Amino acid sequence: MVRMFNRFYALSAVAVCSILLSAWFLTSRRFPDILPLATGQFQVANTFDQRLVVFGDSWSDNASEESQGKFSCHEENLAQTANPLLRGKNVGAVVDNEELDFLGRLSQTHLADFKSQLEQWLAAELGLGLSEEAVRSRQNHTIFVVSFGVWDLWSLIGKDYDAASKSVERRIATIMEQLDELSSRWGTSELKVILTQTVDVTFLPGFESVGDQYKETVRILGLWNKQIRDAAKEWTHGTIYLFDTNAFLMDCIRDYQLFAAGIEEENGLGMNLDPGWMNVVEPCVESGYRVMMSKEKKQCEQPEKYLFW
Repeated sequence: MVRMFNRFYALSAVAVCSILLSAWFLTSRRFPDILPLATGQFQVANTFDQRLVVFGDSWSDNASEESQGKFSCHEENLAQTANPLLRGKNVGAVVDNEELDFLGRLSQTHLADFKSQLEQWLAAELGLGLSEEAVRSRQNHTIFVVSFGVWDLWSLIGKDYDAASKSVERRIATIMEQLDELSSRWGTSELKVILTQTVDVTFLPGFESVGDQYKETVRILGLWNKQIRDAAKEWTHGTIYLFDTNAFLMDCIRDYQLFAAGIEEENGLGMNLDPGWMNVVEPCVESGYRVMMSKEKKQCEQPEKYLFW
């Protein structure tokens, strides 16, 4: 069963935090060696009232143990963010690292893809050796978030459309296969999953169009989100809440643009409230890690007012 809506506040909070992170890394289509920011043995909580388990890339990695958004619950976040290296550019986590092989963009990446992140969580969760009653209680109080796509689309920029579309199909199939794996190994067909559609990467500051790349990238975006919607409708191991991340991002951009033009729509767009953007086009830091650490150039004075980091 799938439920679709644009204003799921819990995920919105995660998305807002991650938007500030993602453009920092969206600066190249070449993938050198990278390391995750998070290290160490992953552990699950022994007890909790409500739990949010997050799989994804830098758009979902909040690197924080604090409560996020308009809810309060324990969060187990396995999302991966690339550690920026002074010697080069990098890429964030994707659904399946093997897809980089097919595209000729393999790097000796140390970032865990969805398969690896899920395996880490299952190993920790199943390793607790709980009773059937305790497991059922944990299942009833756990929501999963699966948020990939930005870096997957980024890896497809400039690729032949037929090859890129087949890669998209394989990646979406992998997402659903891994959700099936979660259902099977955790022993429940009543999973509660927030599955995100991806954003239009052509709106991100790092995107540079050459030739027909803009048109082809938008086509791939449409295919990705359609495949996600169709696959979610057919899934039978629980409930999927399908979050339209692209609509959320476009609303943020339109909200500021309407505000700047002195226009307010009936749906509330144009008020530019909380956080009240100052800039929805340019990044707070122009060229990532090097510029941020440079004594000659500084980041913007009010980073919380920039949609893109």
